[in-house]
Amino acid sequence: MCAYAFEQLVQWRYGAAGMLALGFVTLGHKSRNTTCTVIGLTALAVLLAQ
Repeated sequence: MCAYAFEQLVQWRYGAAGMLALGFVTLGHKSRNTTCTVIGLTALAVLLAQ
């Protein structure tokens, strides 16, 4: 429930770019791929900094 609410907040606030970044973080975490996780976290950081 909490993860769904967070996803909706990211999508509402940051649009498609935020959802793509969150997707990279989720995919990287589930597959234990640090490259995907870092790409997603970097994209989220850039979005948050704007």
